[in-house]
Amino acid sequence: MKPRPRRKVAGGFTLVEVLVALGIAVSGSMLALSASATMLRFVHAARAEAAGLAAAQAKVEELISTRRASRLEGNDVVELAGVEVGRIWRVRPHPDLPGLQRVEVSARWQEPQLTVLVLVAVAP
Repeated sequence: MKPRPRRKVAGGFTLVEVLVALGIAVSGSMLALSASATMLRFVHAARAEAAGLAAAQAKVEELISTRRASRLEGNDVVELAGVEVGRIWRVRPHPDLPGLQRVEVSARWQEPQLTVLVLVAVAP
């Protein structure tokens, strides 16, 4: 009997190997997309917080630089960096330091979530 001639095996990947590699690539892409979306939310929240802090700080500085007799309580809404910030401020005599006033500014914004920040200062 004659030995049968062997067939040449073509080089390359099997269908199963290609599907596994494709599944790994798709999983990695989805993970990267999810991570970038989370980072964008963090960046948006950080910008909103910076705007809220800047709005509150500006009001505290304005109140401190105002004459004592002209410091009045109040509220307003300002927009900084595309974020609408509501501010409420109160001026009271400091309970522990006679002759000084306690200046309190509350800032509130809702982007991307409701956040409240309170700054307190002492003014002559």
